[in-house]
This record gives sequence, C-alpha cells and structure tokens, in this order.
Amino acid sequence: MSIASILLGYKDFTTSRGLKYHYYFSAAEGGKPTILFVHGFPSLSVDWHNQITYFKAKGYGLVVPDQLGYGGTDAPEDANAYLHSLLAKDQVEILEHENVKEVFAVGHDWGAKTTSVIANLFQDRFLGFGFLSLGYLPPNTELTYEQTGELLKQALGYENFGYWGFFSALTLTRPSRNTYALKESFWDLVHARDSRLPKYAFCPTGAIRVWLESDSRTAHAPYVAKEIERKLRHKLSQIYEKEFTKNGYHGPLNFYKVAVSGADMEDAKGADSSRTIPHLKASLLWWTSKDVVCPPALAGRSLAQFCPKATTHIFEAGHWVLLEKPDEVNAELEKWIESSLA
Repeated sequence: MSIASILLGYKDFTTSRGLKYHYYFSAAEGGKPTILFVHGFPSLSVDWHNQITYFKAKGYGLVVPDQLGYGGTDAPEDANAYLHSLLAKDQVEILEHENVKEVFAVGHDWGAKTTSVIANLFQDRFLGFGFLSLGYLPPNTELTYEQTGELLKQALGYENFGYWGFFSALTLTRPSRNTYALKESFWDLVHARDSRLPKYAFCPTGAIRVWLESDSRTAHAPYVAKEIERKLRHKLSQIYEKEFTKNGYHGPLNFYKVAVSGADMEDAKGADSSRTIPHLKASLLWWTSKDVVCPPALAGRSLAQFCPKATTHIFEAGHWVLLEKPDEVNAELEKWIESSLA
C-alpha cells in the first residue's frame, strides 16, 4: 500500500471544543477490532504507514490521527489546549464519530502519554492499551519537571530529559529563516545513525541548543534511507517538508510547555490513579534497547506497581522502532491483539 493511497484515506472531524482533526480511517472487516494509533514528537500519523498497510490488509479497522499541532490537524497557539485530558477526549470523540466500538489504543513517545491518560479516563471504552518506547505513565500530581528530571538522572546515571526546558522556552510560530536553516540539523539528530549520539547532543540541558546553533550534521540511521529513498521514493520526506513548515513547531512544542509549566500536574488531578493497568483486559509495554532518551529502565519503573500483568517486549532498535523494525512491530502487535481476544 503506497503512501499516496494511504493519504486518500484521510478524513477531517471537528471535536466538541471546535478543533479540526485530520486522521486516517479504515473500517474493520470480518469482525476484526479497530486500532487507534497515536504518534509522538516529532512525528506524523503517516509514520504509522507500515502498520496501516499491514493491519488494513488483515481486516483490522484503523484510526490514525495527526496529533493536535501536527500535519492537517489544527494547531492552536494556547499551550493549555494540549493538556492530555483534552487530547484523550478528542481521540474518543473521533472514535464515537466513526461509530467504532471494539478498539485497542497504541501510542508511541508522547502518544504513549496521551494513551496513558486515555487509559485512566476512558478505560472501559477500550479493549486494551499498548505503550511503545515511553511506557505507561500514571497520573502525576506531585513531582515537578525539575524533580522528575533529578530522580531520572539519579536512576539512569545521566540526564535524559534536559532538552525539555529548551523546547518549552521556544516560541516558534511560522518558520523563520533561522529555524529553516536549522531544520536539517535537527532532523539529523532525531534520526541519527549513531544511537548513542542523543545521550550527549540531545538529552543534557543546553546540548541541543549547541547542536542546532552550530548547525551540526550527522549521518542518518539506515531506516531513513530505506524508507525515503527506496521504498517511498522521497514521498515521506516531501510530506515532512510540507507539514513541518506549514505551521511551524509551536504546536508540537506545546506538549513540552504544559509538561514543564506544571499545567499537566493540575490536569492529572482529574484522573483516577487507582484505575491502573491491571484492571484492563489487555496491556502491552514495548521498549527499545538502543533508546537513550526513553530507555527500558525508564518504562520499567512503573511496571511492577502499575502493570504487573502486561505483555512486554524489548526490540533491538532505537526510538523509532515503528520505522526501523516494522515487520517485528507488526508481528508482536498482532500476536498481542489476537491473544487478548482469545
């Protein structure tokens, strides 16, 4: 299934709070359930194209939105529009609009955070939840960004979320000459061939500013060449060029603003922290062994307390495992779904 044919399957829907969402939709066939795929930063719904192609062919229903602030979805300026309780409600409203009943939700990166909030607020609406890279995140109403960063640094032996402060302080709206010049440098680092590089050039406080302002460059991971050059004939890179220069980065960066400001702590007070993963019919936690930003140790911190019955799997890959190891991701996801329904 080509990227062009996937793009033809997109629809638009305006939520009850007046925000337009752009999303891929394909109805389930033969009694199969539907999968809601929720992407993270910096990503687009089309990054799930390998999963869309695989599961559509198997008859699964699919709802794959551009998150708020991304792609064809609205990108409001107000950071409080990006609170995860609101994002979770948006996803559910899309499902209700499409009259979809049997649903598994799967989130990657910040999409895993949104999926975690969906699990707390709308648990009974879903068959199960999958968390890729970031893991399940229980409601946090006590620890500030600074306190969380210090605890993680002590646990991991290095600072992994130091870049959040830089992202939350940026006020990028429409692309400027300066941000456009730094774009290639940024994407090089996000998809670096050397999976260890982000530990030194991305994670520590101030490191990514130095990287971007010096316009540093590095080789891409092999999957970038595979996806862009051979398989997609530059289509994916063209989509990224269009979507990430159309509205700038203010939407995606608002995910960091609400996290650093503490707004998400207030937002979490509306969640029921007692309704944790063990009460779900099915849960899946995936980690990637080469991910230094969201290492397995990070997700594992909540495993024993909140997800003791979860199906777990570690991929020998980096953060972008859905692009790097699509066949393995698809096989593991399908196995989990089928076992959950048995």
